[in-house]
Amino acid sequence: MKKKILSQLIITGLFTATMTTGFAQEVPSQDMDTAAEILSEDLTDTDGKKQMEQQKDKTDKEEVITFKGLSRYDIRRDNRPGQKGETRKSLWRNRLEPTVNLDGGWKIKSRMDFEKNYKAKGDDKSHFYNRMLYLQGSAFGGTVSLGKVDYADFANMDIAYGMIFDDYVKGVKYSYTDKLTGTIYTAMIGNFDSPYNDNVNGKMYYDPPKQAYPESDALHYVGLQAEMPVSDKLMMGAAYHNVRSGELEDTQQILEFAGEYKFDNNFKLGGAYAISNLDADKYDLGNSEQEQAYILQLNYKGAKRSQPNTYGLWAAYKNIGELATFLPTYTNTFVGEQGYEIGGRYVIAKNLTGEVSYFNGNDIENNKTKTRWFGRVEYRF
Repeated sequence: MKKKILSQLIITGLFTATMTTGFAQEVPSQDMDTAAEILSEDLTDTDGKKQMEQQKDKTDKEEVITFKGLSRYDIRRDNRPGQKGETRKSLWRNRLEPTVNLDGGWKIKSRMDFEKNYKAKGDDKSHFYNRMLYLQGSAFGGTVSLGKVDYADFANMDIAYGMIFDDYVKGVKYSYTDKLTGTIYTAMIGNFDSPYNDNVNGKMYYDPPKQAYPESDALHYVGLQAEMPVSDKLMMGAAYHNVRSGELEDTQQILEFAGEYKFDNNFKLGGAYAISNLDADKYDLGNSEQEQAYILQLNYKGAKRSQPNTYGLWAAYKNIGELATFLPTYTNTFVGEQGYEIGGRYVIAKNLTGEVSYFNGNDIENNKTKTRWFGRVEYRF
């Protein structure tokens, strides 16, 4: 009886605190890469997939409330030929993720971030964000999440994860795993705010008679995806993304395919390809490469946060067309860019990792070359 009363008090307090700080609070307008980074979910670690997080939740279900989180510092330096290099990002983030465990396996999950942006101007350096808050449980043979939910394409794959979308959607997500084939089906329906405005990424708003992509309108989103283990070495995926808005003349539709092949315990090759129905000329982008997005990446070994001195290396080529992506999860290649990326991640101590990556490429629209360094130190608990 006391446990139920305590649980109800905690649930009430959590909802009250979230509502007072703004349940639908969104990330303010920032530059392209910072916004993508703030919304990114770094799940490229071999031991960092959502399935493992769900397994941890099961082991902790006897507790009324559990916590996990991270403390992370990111730094990024951009360079263009003929211009002096500039530090474009210096961000410290502390994240807390409480989970309230209810009867019957249901739970309330939340994510709260406190961030200090050392590159922000004036006093606008520190922010608190309610990233997500949703109710999750078993229903209809699968898992249902209702509220402000984290959602990404191919969340259970390493290389293909989050090429098009890694954001928070206010709506309903349903996931079902076929026990016979192991195929994971996921459906999402809800709303999210347009990432395309003058201060974030894309910068796709033009004066008439050019077609205008919505700057601040809420976008209505429907996503369907399937992740299929063909064998113990091969994973395949397919996804469909549908976005409509009162300000958007066309309904945007994106079809996406992905695959990952594990050669052995050291090497994995994977990629993803997406094509949009929108016309680059209509949106004054000019280059048909903006209508598609694709990556090809080779991974060597993998950093495991629980095992010090483990590491992972990768090399990739990425084309992130503006009409075929929204908010990719990438840390060092952004919307509207194409080029090569190499990087590595090393486990310094248990749950403490360091990461560095290098990008060399160009803007798709004007072919201007650029290079970029990115570094991260992160502790998870």
